[in-house]
This record gives sequence, structure tokens and C-alpha cells, in this order.
Amino acid sequence: MTKEEFLQELRIALQGRIPQAQVNEHLLYYEAYILEESRKGRTVGQVVEYLGDPRLLAKTLIEVQKDNVRLNAEAFEGRKEEPQSRWRGRFGKFKKPLLSIALALAFALLLALFVTIGALLLPLVMCAGMIGAMLYVIYLIFFGNKK
Repeated sequence: MTKEEFLQELRIALQGRIPQAQVNEHLLYYEAYILEESRKGRTVGQVVEYLGDPRLLAKTLIEVQKDNVRLNAEAFEGRKEEPQSRWRGRFGKFKKPLLSIALALAFALLLALFVTIGALLLPLVMCAGMIGAMLYVIYLIFFGNKK
């Protein structure tokens, strides 16, 4: 089988089953592949024989195209529903994402405030505790044993 016969059978098998742009891309690809392999020293007949039956190749390309369309459609449908499920999963039963974001920010602000106040008050509390302990020791020294 010649290169032209192979490409013609492939075109006929693909025509009308996948978009014309895809048909043209596949034909250009296989034409370039045959030319490249011919430059490497293989005959056109060997390359065409290696590629196999153009109708079987077309059937495989059509199935791959259908799978790609199906996967793209599923991915597109998944993207529509993802934000809702993502918001509901993270913020409970809230249906409005802005309310959820506002509540989450308010919680984060309160948490930061408590951490900041705690970091500032901790040294003061520790100093007061140490002063209290020293005063207690002084009390015990001077007044503790007076019975």
C-alpha cells in the first residue's frame, strides 16, 4: 500500500466521525510520520505495514476522541459543582460563601487577638507570680516562725 492509499483510507474512515480539524491533524501527523521514517531508511511499504490497517487505526482514533470529549465534559461538569461542595464542606451548612468567609475571618481575628493578648499578659503574670513568691519567702523568713 502506498502512502497516498493509506492516507486516503484513513481519511475516509475518519470523515464525519470526528471534527474535520481533528481529521486534518491526524492526516498531517501520519503523513509526517511516514516521511520521517522514510528518511531514516525504511521504505514507505514497511512504515505503512508497521502502522497497520488504516480502518483499525481510525477506529482507535475515534474512540480516543470520544473518550477525550467525555472526560472533558465530566471535568467541566465537576468544575461547576466544586465551589459549592468545597464551601459547604469547609464551613458546614452555610449556603452563602460570603457569610462563611466573614465568620471564618471573625474567628481568625478573635483567635489572633487572644494569642496577642496572651503573649503580652504572660510575662506580666509570670512577673507577678515571681514577685508573689519572693514576698512569700520574705514573709516566711521574717514572720513565719513567730509562734
